Amino acid sequence: MDFTEYFYTLVKQIPPGRVSTYGALARALGDIRASRAVGRMLNANPYAPVVPCHRVVMGDGSLGGFGAGIPEKIKRLAKEGVFVSGERVTDFEDIYFDEFLSDFPLNEMREEQKKLGRKVVLKDRFSTIETVGGIDLAYNVKGYGACAVFDYNEQKEIGKITTKAKVDTPYIPTYLAFRELPVIEKLVKKMQIKPTVFLIDGNGVLHPFGMGIASHVGVKLGIPTIGVAKSLLCGEPEKTDLEFGQHSKVIFKGKTIGYALRSSPRAKKLIYISPGHKVSFRSALKVVKKMCIHKVPEPIRMAHRYAAESRNAAKA
Repeated sequence: MDFTEYFYTLVKQIPPGRVSTYGALARALGDIRASRAVGRMLNANPYAPVVPCHRVVMGDGSLGGFGAGIPEKIKRLAKEGVFVSGERVTDFEDIYFDEFLSDFPLNEMREEQKKLGRKVVLKDRFSTIETVGGIDLAYNVKGYGACAVFDYNEQKEIGKITTKAKVDTPYIPTYLAFRELPVIEKLVKKMQIKPTVFLIDGNGVLHPFGMGIASHVGVKLGIPTIGVAKSLLCGEPEKTDLEFGQHSKVIFKGKTIGYALRSSPRAKKLIYISPGHKVSFRSALKVVKKMCIHKVPEPIRMAHRYAAESRNAAKA
């Protein structure tokens, strides 16, 4: 399913003379976490006014944003008998619409996460680590993926691979894998010899449902993965005032789900490490520590650069 196209079918259900909200559309998708993604998809709407994004307002009836400008939004609403006073929709509660007919696609995605989560292995499924691959993506209309491969012992780059693919799903917190998996899968399939372990820009089991992108990718593709994130998705570190090289457990619902690490003397913020699949907690921490020179591990840092270069070259 093309998630974005499905979303536009929901927006088309809002009748003339009625308004809905970002939150109502997010709930129709299956999760209030999608509210910001709703705003981004509305802003990128290629079908206006057939897909009537002007009928979507804030939860308190205020107008919110509009790509063509607020005066145009007010004008389009007025043509349909919806009026604005003091930058708020008049009689908002009376004309509010949330009776969407939906399959709630995010609910299906969550169930898939839970199903895959039961297959996660948190033990090392390798004898020795010879190579480490770092994966990151950049975007414009498509997703541009890159993998930088490093010799683990020498900590030297020995190769890189890039690819691109259509992306049908926007970024929604805790659902990142559904956005990035098509690009990463294509990237991994291009490799004749796969690295021993993959570092992925995102979380592994450090996730509210234990199924971040590194775990999702690991299970789906059958590869050892480690998640390395620049922000904390859930849980609390036992300690945050860490010196360079120090780490602290991240605890969520009484369990250790990863580590916070001060990865560089110059890093102002911590990074967050968790095993994805076929890697132990101990090895996840060891590998990331060894591969860090700057804030993020070198394989991910270089993959970020190569993905951005691929995206920028496509724009030129």
